[in-house]
Amino acid sequence: MSSFIIATAADTEIPYQFADKHNVPVFLMPYTVNGEEKLFDLGRDTDFAGFYRQLREGADAITSTRPPSDIAEFFREIVKDGTELLYLSFSSALSGHYELTLAAKKMVLEEYPKARIEIVDTLRISMAAGILVMEAQRMKEEGKSLDEIKDWVIKNRNRAHEWFCVDDLNYLKKGGRLSGAAAAIGTILDVKPILTINKEGKIINTDKINGTKKVLKHLTEVARENVLNPEEQTAYVMHADNLGNAEKLKEMLSGAVNFRDVVIQDIGPVIGCHSGPGTLAVVFMGKEQR
Repeated sequence: MSSFIIATAADTEIPYQFADKHNVPVFLMPYTVNGEEKLFDLGRDTDFAGFYRQLREGADAITSTRPPSDIAEFFREIVKDGTELLYLSFSSALSGHYELTLAAKKMVLEEYPKARIEIVDTLRISMAAGILVMEAQRMKEEGKSLDEIKDWVIKNRNRAHEWFCVDDLNYLKKGGRLSGAAAAIGTILDVKPILTINKEGKIINTDKINGTKKVLKHLTEVARENVLNPEEQTAYVMHADNLGNAEKLKEMLSGAVNFRDVVIQDIGPVIGCHSGPGTLAVVFMGKEQR
């Protein structure tokens, strides 16, 4: 059996400690604040609070893709010695990155025609994609083959749930991740929308909730109703400079659902450019998404 490596992009937001410990190469993704471009390093040296403070102060923050040549170089370093690659990309419905990886693969295969590069669209982003990456790596360490892991990700990607609430839908509207009409509903009615990622990898609005307490209760309920085998998994509470409510949500989840563990994690700047400060999310594996 040929040796292989599982790799991903920073938009899956796996903890850098996990990437380091398990030797998972991560392709870093760019974001720009007030004209200064940076690469998100999974939080290794990221000032999360400072970034969200800048957003609240009106900073111009945008994201962008990196060219296929950069991705090709990332791939090339992995496969040039004969190592096979399984690359787990974040949702093609939310970014052009997946299509660029296909172009990069073609470039590398022209140079290394015997190389094997398999690319899977997880149809997820942030830790909903991240938990797929981490489970894929766990399967690799258990001795599963590249094909077995690839098939598992494709079969189970729509079981990765991410339910979240944003303070201001205009960040999603600005980034083209949500329609103007959907954004206007939240703004006009002064409600907190509950969003998720559907089976097509798109962000959809599922509910409208008044008040933070009701939001926390609702996120807890959707986790309880949709989770499968909670005792075998870690759930993630993701937040964008909203630690107080993240801690409350963790406590509620721990009391309502028998998760093996509940971990609080910051939402990085690349995702944060689109979700905005104050965002709160719960991530877990559960029933097939509709």
